[in-house]
Amino acid sequence: MSDSALSQGVQRVIKIIVISDYVRPSHSLFLSIMSTLITPSRQICTFCYIGNKVLYDAIEACRDLPVHFDVEFRPFALLCPTSPHVDKKPSRREYLIHKFGQHHAEAKLKVAHEMAQKAGLEMAEDGIICRPNLAHRLAVKAYQVGGQDLQREFNNIIFNAAFAERKDISDFDFLVETAAQIGLMNREKASEFLRSTECQDCVDKMIDAAKANQVNGVPFIIIDGRWAMNGVQSKECYIQASPPSKPPLVYLLYRFSQRQSQIFRKLALPPEPLTPPRSFNDRRVSISSPALPVQ
Repeated sequence: MSDSALSQGVQRVIKIIVISDYVRPSHSLFLSIMSTLITPSRQICTFCYIGNKVLYDAIEACRDLPVHFDVEFRPFALLCPTSPHVDKKPSRREYLIHKFGQHHAEAKLKVAHEMAQKAGLEMAEDGIICRPNLAHRLAVKAYQVGGQDLQREFNNIIFNAAFAERKDISDFDFLVETAAQIGLMNREKASEFLRSTECQDCVDKMIDAAKANQVNGVPFIIIDGRWAMNGVQSKECYIQASPPSKPPLVYLLYRFSQRQSQIFRKLALPPEPLTPPRSFNDRRVSISSPALPVQ
């Protein structure tokens, strides 16, 4: 794909939907490093934290393209809504040991720290497992009010608080201060918002829509309504011209061959009609973005 071909393309908006959870748990067997990264695991969502950084690194590396990226984070919930253990807000390490045992818990934590370090992210030795519903509501509100820029600012604070600063991201006062800090609303309005049910219906519908689309793990990324990926991707998966020399430690619902690398650059060209896939490794999926209400 030549630069001249790119320069002839008409600038277009590429919609990216990232289905994510600040706290990520469920159940999985610790089979290998790869399965740890891909299947829902009962731990703080390190992979959403890392995936967020890698996605924006890839977008930054594509500033030469005649496109505008519109990134929207949508909520997902994998924590058991009735688990009394989660209600006690255990530490991440305590939660993993409780769920998987000492050996597997330490292995999971080691993998997460290595991935964060490789992505250039700070990650504390431990963290707090808590219910992120209030944060999800504020994230939805941030997108409604200020689009992707305001939502990204909010997410960056939440992710950093959870993973680098070991803060409780379900804490009422912390969320009030965060909403005021980014200019989403003043402290009084933020308190009223968090005590209300505003945006709860939207959060619930987004989660239901994701599950209806068979999303079972996060981060789950939908690009331009055609490409669907599950798990942490390497930056090269989005932008490079050929496959990496070593496969990234990710699971793709739809694997990427050399033809399917550099997604962002492909989408910068005028749209082409989709043809039936010749093999599983050549699959480009037509996946519709959930029809979800926003103000």
